[in-house]
Amino acid sequence: MSNIIDLADYRDVTPREDEIRLPEDGFVLRGLHMIELGGLVEAHKWLSLAALRGSTRARVERIKLTRRMSSADVVAAQQAMAMYLRATRSAAG
Repeated sequence: MSNIIDLADYRDVTPREDEIRLPEDGFVLRGLHMIELGGLVEAHKWLSLAALRGSTRARVERIKLTRRMSSADVVAAQQAMAMYLRATRSAAG
């Protein structure tokens, strides 16, 4: 199975203004730091969050990272991102 991801697999949704908690650069830097530490699933999660907020750099880095990951790891990262979004939305009230 190929780990090459089609750009069409990443349909981003623009968040509401009140959902933005950190600058997207903070998410990108956190993702890049996780790559250095070997936490690819966590890195993918943070880069996806930055991409969701419109970061072109995050999209590029996430695609490069995805090529290094197994399909199961990509799924785990997507689930982690969904859990993060649910948690932050419920905390916001």
